[in-house]
Amino acid sequence: MLQGIREKIKLKTIIRIIPAALFLIFLYYMMIKNYNGTLRDTVENTKISIEGFTSLSDTFEGTLQNNIYGKSKYINLNGLMTALLGIKDLNDRQKLSNGYLTWTGRLLDVTDASENIIELNNFLSDRNIDFIYLLAPASASIYDAEFAPGYTSEASKNIDAMTDALTAGGVDVIDMDSRYEEMGLGTEDVFFVTDHHWKPEAALKAAKCTMEKLAAKGAVDYSEDLLSDENWNVTVYEDIFLGSHGKRTGTKYAGVDDISVYEPKFPTNYSYSGLRYNTTTWEYHDNLLDMSYTEKADYFNDNPYCIYMYRDYPIRTAINTEAPNDKKILITGDSFKIPYEYFLTTQFKEVYTIDLRYYTDGTLPEYIEEIQPDIVLMCSDENDMTEETVCDFRIEEYLDLLKSQPENALTDKIEIGNASVSAQEDNDNCFSVLYTDLEPNQAYTLTVDSAAYSGGEDWYVQMTLQNLSSNEAVCNRYFDIGSNEKQKWIFETSGETDGVYAIYLYAGTKGHTAGASTEVTGIELYKGIIEE
Repeated sequence: MLQGIREKIKLKTIIRIIPAALFLIFLYYMMIKNYNGTLRDTVENTKISIEGFTSLSDTFEGTLQNNIYGKSKYINLNGLMTALLGIKDLNDRQKLSNGYLTWTGRLLDVTDASENIIELNNFLSDRNIDFIYLLAPASASIYDAEFAPGYTSEASKNIDAMTDALTAGGVDVIDMDSRYEEMGLGTEDVFFVTDHHWKPEAALKAAKCTMEKLAAKGAVDYSEDLLSDENWNVTVYEDIFLGSHGKRTGTKYAGVDDISVYEPKFPTNYSYSGLRYNTTTWEYHDNLLDMSYTEKADYFNDNPYCIYMYRDYPIRTAINTEAPNDKKILITGDSFKIPYEYFLTTQFKEVYTIDLRYYTDGTLPEYIEEIQPDIVLMCSDENDMTEETVCDFRIEEYLDLLKSQPENALTDKIEIGNASVSAQEDNDNCFSVLYTDLEPNQAYTLTVDSAAYSGGEDWYVQMTLQNLSSNEAVCNRYFDIGSNEKQKWIFETSGETDGVYAIYLYAGTKGHTAGASTEVTGIELYKGIIEE
């Protein structure tokens, strides 16, 4: 019997190294063809043994990602051969018994993430702001996921641990893994085959669960018909999407995905803006769907999941004047929030989104104090529970800053009054200096009564805290044009005693100021943080 087991292990090992052996030939060919140093290092540093060949198979896809010509063809061929041999793991991805791809799971310590979310809930409760945390499932966690023999996942334990910890801490939690089970839905109903995100169909149901929860709290009027399936036109674009799992394993290992595009049958009136990564440039749209992703399938370069809301942005705003709830909501979390946010825009006139993975102009509590939302929602999955930026709200840092501020901050006011910037037709970086006598290592609050254009057209007027010593922007604030409410900006100078700081007012937004004339009225600057 022992001999039989050894023979089976030996056969399984040989089968596993066949793709690696074949790809060693491909690597050698590519090394001769392209003289690629990375490939050469991969081959030369691989131990010539059973273990070495297996290691080569596991790391091959990573090598291909390093600027290798035609890499997608080799990823696809690697995936095809691995699939034909019946191997259920490839490049740190596992194939479920139903053919769906998922992560290699591990048990997570959710302590820090849950404590931070509880702290956020308490912070919002003190300000009478409703909060709900919606925990999206992972394909490895959904209740009916079946792993191939020999593979397991800890995702369900992670979700249960997070749900239990948050519930014990007084947070309103929606566990969508459990909710989908109640609805009789399985992995195929909720997830793409090749991606870790949920389908739009599943995100729509999550939006319904959220509205039901908010309505039960008495926080909103829930217009159920706006989220009912029959009130949406649904177009399915077939074989157009290769998800993040699929990009690591190729189109031949688990295939490619369809994606459904939901368009409302009822009236909407959208205006939408999103701040691009690492810039001060805004993108503007009059709808929330980027249909350019449906024009052709570019499996390895495009992400059709971003048909909805265009993509992840540090911050964005969606206005729908036809929405029934005249309330302002703020959504934070990871990329699961994209289609979820799309459906919620049918319910609320103002939907703000912040992605702490990319936002660098301040902290979450500062942004909350600035926009004053009625409701805050958080949406993320178990894989981001320990992602530092997703749950790093910096609330304790903000509260400590509040304690350090002078008690007479309201009287410690600097009247700036009104300000304007005249149009310059050939200047896309047109600004004026509002104030320069700012102290280092100090928090400030700036408020404006209104912002408008007398020339040009844009949605925002930008102000920037500029470090004149290094000539670098420290942070930015974008004031809505035509807003009827006082707008606030909370910012901090650094502890550099030799730093010289100024507040710049741009004629629009930086990089888009040519031909624009800006007028801002009722500007007041306070030394300290003003919460009212």
